[in-house]
Amino acid sequence: MTPQYPVLVLCGSDQKRRQLLEELDPEHKYTSKALLPFVGKRVIDWQLEALHASPFVKDIYLLGLNDQEIEFEVPVHPVPITPTSSQLEKLEAGLAYLENQGENPAMVIISTSDTPGITTTSINQFFDAVRENPEADVIISGVSLGPTEKLFPNHRRIVGHLKEDDLYPGEMFALTSRAIRDGKMVIQELSARRRKFNRQVKNVSLGPLIRYIARKPSLWGMILKYLTGQLSLLDAEKSLSKAFKLNVKAVIINDPGFGMDMDLPEDFQRLEEYVLKTKIPKHSRT
Repeated sequence: MTPQYPVLVLCGSDQKRRQLLEELDPEHKYTSKALLPFVGKRVIDWQLEALHASPFVKDIYLLGLNDQEIEFEVPVHPVPITPTSSQLEKLEAGLAYLENQGENPAMVIISTSDTPGITTTSINQFFDAVRENPEADVIISGVSLGPTEKLFPNHRRIVGHLKEDDLYPGEMFALTSRAIRDGKMVIQELSARRRKFNRQVKNVSLGPLIRYIARKPSLWGMILKYLTGQLSLLDAEKSLSKAFKLNVKAVIINDPGFGMDMDLPEDFQRLEEYVLKTKIPKHSRT
């Protein structure tokens, strides 16, 4: 029997409107980039359809889109939470909502709402990693850089250089309820640090993240290995698990659409072209 998991989709918006919305929605028609018109649908619709088609997805919960008048083609459950709430606040609200509904999932899957290039195939690959690591508290995803650079040159992703491959963050991860409760400070810090990455520059530095993890002496060895090009994925898993007292696992996905979200106006334009090529049949294009 195929195991199924609840998926929390992070929607909403930042306290301050980002450049992407200012350029693409100057009249302020949309409260979130997830609702922007995109290749005949809305940005979020492409992702919801891919999730809904996965046999591993039990239910989909939206965190940050509370307008009851918004209609979707697939079944979703809006979770009451202020759209500008922090990532941690949204995760806590999602977990509380599940528990109030009588759900007690072993693992909660988190996905962002602005990755329209994601496919059901890569989603299933991530779920396979979840199923194969039942002892994990945290499962993170990384996307192989090589295929992405061919399709999205000058992509300005946050890239980590490991022995196995150059990776950038995927747009799905998984947490147990214990990880959400016990890892509050880590989630809050990582979310805040991610906002400090300057995507406007060509070579995005990992400085904000390294400065944070350097606070823990047990991670200094991992940092040294990383800086000298000797850090393996297994090394990173072991070091992070020991430092944060949570069992951390990672999965590599070789699908560019799994990690390409929308932070900059050029991301929107490039993903339009990508979705047209990969998700729209040639005979349907006009």
